[in-house]
Amino acid sequence: MNLIASKNKTLLILSFFVAILPISLLTGSLIINLITIIISIIFILELFIKKKLNFLHDWSFYLLSFLWVSLLVNLIFSQDSTLSIFRATGFIRFIFLAQAIRYLFLINDTKYKDLILKSWLLVFIVVNVDLLIEYFSGKNILGHKSNLDGRLASFLDDELKIGGYYFGFCLLSLATIYSYFKKKDYKIIFAFALIFLIIAFLIGERSNFIKILFSIIIILFFYFREHKLKLLYLSLVSIIVFTSIIYKNENLKYRYFSQWNANNIKTNIYFTHYKTAILVFKKYPFFGSGIKNFRVEVKKIIEDEFKDDVKYNNWHVITTHPHQINFEILAETGIFGFTCFFLFFLITFIFAFKKILSKNQIFLISSTIFCLIYINPLLPSGSFFTTYGATIFWTNYGVMISYLGSKRKLINLVK
Repeated sequence: MNLIASKNKTLLILSFFVAILPISLLTGSLIINLITIIISIIFILELFIKKKLNFLHDWSFYLLSFLWVSLLVNLIFSQDSTLSIFRATGFIRFIFLAQAIRYLFLINDTKYKDLILKSWLLVFIVVNVDLLIEYFSGKNILGHKSNLDGRLASFLDDELKIGGYYFGFCLLSLATIYSYFKKKDYKIIFAFALIFLIIAFLIGERSNFIKILFSIIIILFFYFREHKLKLLYLSLVSIIVFTSIIYKNENLKYRYFSQWNANNIKTNIYFTHYKTAILVFKKYPFFGSGIKNFRVEVKKIIEDEFKDDVKYNNWHVITTHPHQINFEILAETGIFGFTCFFLFFLITFIFAFKKILSKNQIFLISSTIFCLIYINPLLPSGSFFTTYGATIFWTNYGVMISYLGSKRKLINLVK
């Protein structure tokens, strides 16, 4: 049956809005929030119309609800609840976003899932082309130009966070390509993997490039173990390409080598962020300062302890978040919140790894790797609680949990 001619208009509309999620992420928080809220409303209507509220009787929904309740508890102890209230209460939209994706991926009709994955891949390819145009011409398709040498901005203009977007859809795009070509055309998969790595490198965001690099390496070795020698060749080609790019581009050379001085860790800007986050945590150890309160508390700490220290009194340090997810959770939600997040991820990954061992599914593996590396405790990151970062994460999380349930339970979902 043709997708456009589908009688199930609610499902078609829901899949459409999920399909354009990557486009909304290239606009701004207002549009992103609008799209996620629309998805939530349509999803709830779909469950009511089809009388399928039992779909939510699932461990993933209960686990997400548990996390939401922990944020509401944190809201009570927030130093300034007016700053926290929207992010704490508004987290419910991410619960329904993840569940809506699970619903569409598990439904007994693959056309909705295919529409979403093909749309995501198409948008990601457009972003790749745009990034290459910006790298070679200095401006992207819309005429946007990065305000920092050695970094690409693409459609996000003066917000230099396209690397997080790239990481968010890189693995899913590679999984979609793999699902079409499979192992028989491993050369095509390797070619796309190399292209994605090169463009991720050109973006100039070191942390996200390292995350993408490790993620792609894990996926390729997981699925192409029999081509070990070819994988070695791919690695050597990648090293040669990266070396050549750095040799010809002084800005990238500065970004990846000169700017990072491992011998002077104490003065590194990221470690300075981590130190201030620890100080905020020590000040509010049990429930943290409250979501979105770090930006206020860091100013107080610097005024109290580092008033005359030039190293701390600059806009790099007085920032909105500590640039590392684990430090952010500790500083803003304390031991209580961090424990809840730890339990949430521990239970999720136990389910995921058990499923991976029994079912070799590319989308499950790619989304699990993304979520696992996204929350790593070592590399710098964006804020976990912002609309932009949260939407990217919970989209991948929604894909992951789609493969952790039984499809048999949903065989009569749509009649």
